Amino acid sequence: MKHQYTIELLFHFNCSTCNNWWSYASTPNCLSGSIEYNSLPENIDYYCPHCGVAEKVEVKEGFLNKKT
Repeated sequence: MKHQYTIELLFHFNCSTCNNWWSYASTPNCLSGSIEYNSLPENIDYYCPHCGVAEKVEVKEGFLNKKT
């Protein structure tokens, strides 16, 4: 028998209005090395669970340019 595992994508959000943060976890059906494939849709509104403001989302500036 072998150990089994799953993959979880964890998205971290910062509200542009109240500056609080929250996270959203998702389990993808398949993986891709492409950030675009594993990203959230940007053309819908997401609601801040703290203040209720609804806004579109975008990847944080500089995140995709980080060197690991």
